[in-house]
Amino acid sequence: MDQLPFHFLTGELAEREALTSWYDYSLVCTSILISIASSYIAFLTVTRIERTNNKNEQRIWRFCSSLFFGIGIWAMHFVGMLAYNVGIPIGYDIPITLLSILPAVFASYIVVSSKRLNKLSLLARSACMGIGIGSMHYVGMSAMRMDAIMAYDGPVFLLSIVVAIALSGVALTVSDKQRKSQKQPIHLNTVVASIIMGLAISCMHYIGMVSMRVFEGKSQHSDFNGASSNDLINIILLVLIASSAILLFLLEVRARLLISSRLNSVLSSVQEGILNFNDKGEITYANGAAERLFAYQPGQLLDKYIYEVLVNERSDKSAVIHTVTRLITESSGESVTERLSGIKYSGAHFPLLSTFSLMSYDNKEIVCTITDLSDLKKQETFTQAVFDNLPLSIVVKNADNLTFSHVNNAAEKTLGRSKHALIGATDFDLFTKTEASRITQSDTNVIDKRAPTIIEEEPVTIEGETRYITTRKVPLFDPSRADEVGYLLWLSEDVTELRNAKKALLKMNERMSMAADAAQIGFWELDTETNALIGDDWMHKLYAVAESDESTRCSFWTSFLHPEDSDRVRASMQAAIENKTPFNAEFRISVPDAKVRYIKADGQIVGNKMFGICLDITARVLAEKEAERLSRTDALTGLANRNALTHYCYNEISRNTRKGTKLTCIYIDLDKFKPINDTYGHQVGDAALNEVAQRLASTVRETDCVARIGGDEFVIILTEMVAEDDVFQTLSRIDHELHSPIVTRGLSFDIGASIGTAQFPEDGKDLDTLLSVADKRMYRNKAIKKCEDKAPLF
Repeated sequence: MDQLPFHFLTGELAEREALTSWYDYSLVCTSILISIASSYIAFLTVTRIERTNNKNEQRIWRFCSSLFFGIGIWAMHFVGMLAYNVGIPIGYDIPITLLSILPAVFASYIVVSSKRLNKLSLLARSACMGIGIGSMHYVGMSAMRMDAIMAYDGPVFLLSIVVAIALSGVALTVSDKQRKSQKQPIHLNTVVASIIMGLAISCMHYIGMVSMRVFEGKSQHSDFNGASSNDLINIILLVLIASSAILLFLLEVRARLLISSRLNSVLSSVQEGILNFNDKGEITYANGAAERLFAYQPGQLLDKYIYEVLVNERSDKSAVIHTVTRLITESSGESVTERLSGIKYSGAHFPLLSTFSLMSYDNKEIVCTITDLSDLKKQETFTQAVFDNLPLSIVVKNADNLTFSHVNNAAEKTLGRSKHALIGATDFDLFTKTEASRITQSDTNVIDKRAPTIIEEEPVTIEGETRYITTRKVPLFDPSRADEVGYLLWLSEDVTELRNAKKALLKMNERMSMAADAAQIGFWELDTETNALIGDDWMHKLYAVAESDESTRCSFWTSFLHPEDSDRVRASMQAAIENKTPFNAEFRISVPDAKVRYIKADGQIVGNKMFGICLDITARVLAEKEAERLSRTDALTGLANRNALTHYCYNEISRNTRKGTKLTCIYIDLDKFKPINDTYGHQVGDAALNEVAQRLASTVRETDCVARIGGDEFVIILTEMVAEDDVFQTLSRIDHELHSPIVTRGLSFDIGASIGTAQFPEDGKDLDTLLSVADKRMYRNKAIKKCEDKAPLF
């Protein structure tokens, strides 16, 4: 038992009195602060690891951090050991002391692992962390050398391990929550986790120290030759300094490698060529774009001098040297740009633009950025061809003296001069003095205001003829002159012909307007997309409305449509719009003065617009209606004539046939009209006929028809008759009216009448047949009345 390097209390040792121990509390506090600080650095490193997407970089950070944290735990332990005193010399086995770093590094790796926790992994990692800290502690304790016996109290020994595991679990949980949380303050949670982890390390150490008892006796170590406390302090400092130096060195190397790698990636991906060279002209770096521009294989440019690949247009190699000399001696941090020629591997020359800048003034490192201008001449030729062949007149003038510097072919034609004559000329060389002064003043205003302007239809004299030019003047800024106006651009168009055409069109419009006013024609324009309708003055006159905002809507104009015509006209216009066909319609409108007007409208679709006219045809329609009325009306009595009677019967016979009703034809002949007409004259006779006509019209319905078909012969058509009694009652009213005295012009007459009837469809199925049957019956009744003096028969 005494020969074992690690002892637990036995009954024999427990009965003996242990040596009295005490601590240097300043070193105790120092050790605790070391553990907390190391924990804080470790948890911050975890955040750094999670923010890095590069796996290799994560491994480097994890290795460096676990090494640094492990050494911090180790340093805390041995500083705590230095705080421990038992009144006898204590030494330390250096190899074991250094070996105890490994468990600490293992435990540190658990902390800096960026894997998120679950319940199972929390238990496993907490256990590993506690065991790792405990292993480091007790391995480090075994490095102690003293002339005494050390033994451990088993329960307290186990308690130190349990406390280390428990507090490690709490610290890992707090750290994991801090990483998951988006709202908690990062530094506060990191500090809390660091304090808990530092306490876990410190508690484990000092509880372990409490579990240790030191008894007088022969040391279990055969040889008591160990490093003293001062040596241990030196070792601790040496390890800390060495580990810090290694960590900082690795981090610096890693940072430089990353920066160099990223810089090389960026330089390799840029389109411009980049060359670095020293003050001797030796090329020290060339990116991929530069190697491709000069047609060199990778690395071949590094054997060249800068003047071997860059020369001026005269192939003078000293041009680059002069440029670099001027950059070094005269430049105050600014770059120098030159247009040079590059020499490819094959010896071919190509144009390029190079910009030289100092990288370091001390070692004369210079960077040259190269842009290939091989296509510039082609671009210039293309641009000049486009410029010359644009249909718009283009003139460029120098802002300083307003002389012509560039003109295209269209400008030659407009100004009536060749390019050779125009270049270098001024306005005073081309126009009259008054015109030139006006144009020069306008150009000066544009340059001073630094803003474009448009001059509409400016009159100028060209080859003795007044022409009208519309010009847009645009100031062009010169970056090399601190963004001052360097040139003035003219974009001109000869609008003389257009102006003359406008005048002719205005005259034509005036004539058309006068003709439209004379014809009372209204013009309108409808936008089929927005439904906006614009009408001219005559449109407003036709509709008897004043111009207003409402009169620009189509719905405003259609609201005047007669109810009986509205649906028909709207449908016709919609069909014309959808089918892209002409629109033609005649309709009625109700104007504000309660009158009805008849309108004829015609329209034509053009694109998304419909253009049309409206013509007032009220007089024509009324005349036609009057003519139609007269053609179907008896001129004397106003009753229907034979034509109207025929038309009426044609419609009513068809309708009664469909409905299954009857139609009655009543034929009337006045008995005593001829004597009255012969005795008292035509005026009295006409008055008597009008009275008879009014009485007959009053005895029938509006749907029936009363017609005069001869001098004293009348016909009444009763439609949709169902009962015979209805016909008899109507005949009785007619007979009563015709046998009542007629008083006219102070005279009274008993005119009398004979009546005959016929029914559809029994007596006939057309008007002629019905009239024939009714006429015969009328004459029969007339004869019976004369012979027998009986009541009339119908």
